[in-house]
Amino acid sequence: MEDTKGEAIKDQIERCDYCGGELKPGTTTLEVWRGDELVVIRDIPADVCQQCQEAYLSAQISLRLDHFLGEYHQHRPERYLAVPQYSAIQSIGG
Repeated sequence: MEDTKGEAIKDQIERCDYCGGELKPGTTTLEVWRGDELVVIRDIPADVCQQCQEAYLSAQISLRLDHFLGEYHQHRPERYLAVPQYSAIQSIGG
């Protein structure tokens, strides 16, 4: 394909840094440990690799998440999750 000046236009599709798959708008989930607390944030807007599911956040979204994580105790969670925990000995042997 060529632009109006007759120069070749590069592939405009954004690609994953890990596998080269195509990135498309979607959402992702972030799991962050704060001390002994697990904080889960769902439905984060992101560009998501269609091949390996790696998610890329915009700078604005990253800053907003950092701000939220600094004050998450001030917010009421949407819900609480029961999360099973296993030791390494249970999962890989000892």
